[in-house]
Amino acid sequence: MAARVALVGRTQKILLLVIAVIVILALVLRLIRRGKGPVHLAAESCDATLWSHVYQAQRLEVVEPCTEVEGRVVSLTRESDGDLHIRLDVENRSVLNIYNLLHTHGDLVVELICEGAARRGDAIAACAGFTPRVTLPSAGDRVRVTGAYVTDRDNGWNEIHPVTAIEILE
Repeated sequence: MAARVALVGRTQKILLLVIAVIVILALVLRLIRRGKGPVHLAAESCDATLWSHVYQAQRLEVVEPCTEVEGRVVSLTRESDGDLHIRLDVENRSVLNIYNLLHTHGDLVVELICEGAARRGDAIAACAGFTPRVTLPSAGDRVRVTGAYVTDRDNGWNEIHPVTAIEILE
């Protein structure tokens, strides 16, 4: 009986040690792989008025107020807040953080605000009276995206949000 109690105690200690190592590794990876802001553009290159139509803007930590990135469009998904999520396989991989690598399959999220009908109450209010003027790409297009480079605190990943312009390159 004493041997069994000792075995259970040892198993619990090993399990706690494994959990502690995993937590420490996750914290280290987050600190190491935060993502690096892309090029800095003059403020007038981005439309600052878009921020008044961003749903829950306080969740976005601005890293670079106006920048551009290039890459290939992987997919487009309409969200319930009216935004169009574009997954972009970026040429400059340094803009990605660990959450982009794990949760978006190594792609940068690009959000066109109010591109569709918002189905959430507070998102409906954010999009009221706003008509987007951004060129819509298709999956496979190589594009240059101009907008604010931010970290979405709710999801953890880096993204371009809001998008001022998309230029189709190929």
